[in-house]
Amino acid sequence: MSELQAQLQALDQESGILSHLPMAAYVVQADGVVVWYNARAAELWGREPAIGDTDERFCGAHTLYHPDGSHMAHCDTPVALALSTGASVHEQEVIIERPDGSRVPVSVHIDPIRNPKDGQIVGVVNYFDDLTERKRQEAEREQLLREAETRSAELQEARDELETKVEQRTIAVRDLSSRLIHVQDKERRRIARELHDSIGQYLAALGMGLTQLEKAETSESRETIIECRQLLDRCINETRTLSYLLHPPLLDEVGFVSAATNYVEEFARRSGIEIDISLDLPYRLPADTEVLLFRVLQEALTNIHRHSGSSRAKIRAGIDEGTVSLEIRDYGHGISEEVLERFRTSGNGVGLGLAGVRERLREVDGNLELSSTSDGTILRVSLLVTNAREPYRHFAAGLH
Repeated sequence: MSELQAQLQALDQESGILSHLPMAAYVVQADGVVVWYNARAAELWGREPAIGDTDERFCGAHTLYHPDGSHMAHCDTPVALALSTGASVHEQEVIIERPDGSRVPVSVHIDPIRNPKDGQIVGVVNYFDDLTERKRQEAEREQLLREAETRSAELQEARDELETKVEQRTIAVRDLSSRLIHVQDKERRRIARELHDSIGQYLAALGMGLTQLEKAETSESRETIIECRQLLDRCINETRTLSYLLHPPLLDEVGFVSAATNYVEEFARRSGIEIDISLDLPYRLPADTEVLLFRVLQEALTNIHRHSGSSRAKIRAGIDEGTVSLEIRDYGHGISEEVLERFRTSGNGVGLGLAGVRERLREVDGNLELSSTSDGTILRVSLLVTNAREPYRHFAAGLH
């Protein structure tokens, strides 16, 4: 019996500490012969090798393998390398094959045992843990991760598909909205022209007929003719106004500046609202842009008259580096923050008119800003202008 073996047996017999270690352990002497092992080591090996057997060195396992499954010779085990180099080994994986063919992955922790007198290596002690449960958990975790990645990829694919469909539907809805807006403008222009050219002519002819009747009137017909004249004048005014609101002829003839100025003056006269207007637009804008700006102006002034309670308003327009802007300000009681936030997030809350304006601007990549305090409300719109037309022609204000 070697001195190392005797010391181990004496220590174990005295305290039992080695045999009751919770982890597998064994000791080999300098030549690799196993001189001690505990019950847990024998359990993992699946056998009980003979202590001191010189034919079984470095490990009591039947066969050993590397983590990749390749065979590991006993002379190449971590224990053999620790004996030859004197270096400790920690958390190195080794696979034990038992006599029944089952395999157990273990993590080894090896430390040299040195002679306290001269420091020479007299053996090593090897503690090793069963990694079966850890491997199972890791495998389950990896499987869960793979399943999660697969599920995530499926969800992302479904999300991308849904986003594509939503985008396609959104484009389709916007295209339909754009076409409806253009159809609406075209229909307004047609109705305005019909009112002016057809019904307006009929009313004019009726007026001439009344003039003839007035020349030949009698005392009995005077009152009836006066009433007919009043009704006719009212119809003519209402027809002209309706035609102008639908699509002012000046917009096509001389452009936004003249049409807007004329409209604002007439609006101020009818509403009693004092309006300060300044339109710094030296050139005609594209036809669609002029129609859009005019609709914005109409909607803003209508809202001021109906809802703001303001007695005055200010209108400014200009163009800077290809971007035309229009700002309409009132000095009324303002819009609540809740309504403003609803409009910013969903486009709702301030009526269909502004929602339509917003949709028109979105069609041309324009921008709409609506801000309000207790001192009044400001509506700003801006959009790029790709090309300008001829300079404006001056036009005398007044409704015709």
